[in-house]
Amino acid sequence: MHLLGKRMLALQMLRRRMIHGKNCEKEIVPGQYPLLNYLSSHPDATQQELATMLFVSPASVAQSTKRLQNAGLLEKTSDPANLRRNRLRVTPAGQEAVESFRAVVDGVDRQTFRGFTDEDMDTLVSFLNRMIKNLATADDLHLLQSMEDTDAVCHPGHGIDRHLLNEWRKHNTHD
Repeated sequence: MHLLGKRMLALQMLRRRMIHGKNCEKEIVPGQYPLLNYLSSHPDATQQELATMLFVSPASVAQSTKRLQNAGLLEKTSDPANLRRNRLRVTPAGQEAVESFRAVVDGVDRQTFRGFTDEDMDTLVSFLNRMIKNLATADDLHLLQSMEDTDAVCHPGHGIDRHLLNEWRKHNTHD
């Protein structure tokens, strides 16, 4: 494993531990936050939509949604157009959990980037966008942009470079 890959993995593990430590008495764990956060902005999404948007298996979404439903943080209703499909919605308690968790993540972000200048942050975002471009398909980039657009409502200015998808297309159509 390349040294930078090891550092990225270490950073991810440290952030996860810190988030879990600050959130240990809350109803959700770090892995459930993206699911609830997405549903908070996209009520009535299906489990399949969640699996696609979060890059996880439908079985993983089914397991997580069952736990969240048992905790009273989300509710499932049958889709009237297709009774085999469930529509998901965050409950008021689930929305409180999302907002509380968001505050924890924002605090960890502040600690993570303490001492970084605006220029440092711009450079880091540029490097991360290049890595994303190297790994993502066009479909991935569309999904990521959709998530960024949704998150921009709650966190203005934190989105990925708006030209990332166009750069990917340009790079991959010239090869």
